[in-house]
Amino acid sequence: MITGYLIMIIYPIGFLLTLTFFKYFGVKIGFNYDKKENELHGWDDWDSNEQAFTAFSIFWPIIIPMLLILGSWKTIFTFGKWFLNK
Repeated sequence: MITGYLIMIIYPIGFLLTLTFFKYFGVKIGFNYDKKENELHGWDDWDSNEQAFTAFSIFWPIIIPMLLILGSWKTIFTFGKWFLNK
């Protein structure tokens, strides 16, 4: 019962935090899904940044752990490269 309440409290907070993060920093860190920017590349499935950022915020319980794992993996390899070249 308490777990259900925690999920009901934590999920909206995470949704708002990730949506706010993408609003202010999404384009700066490389997440740009506007049509005019991606017409040259042709790989974009999103109609706009608003659509992409909202979807990312809805699925934040999946995306955040995945990004943490990938970031940790990259950090380990960067450290290994630095350590072996020193």
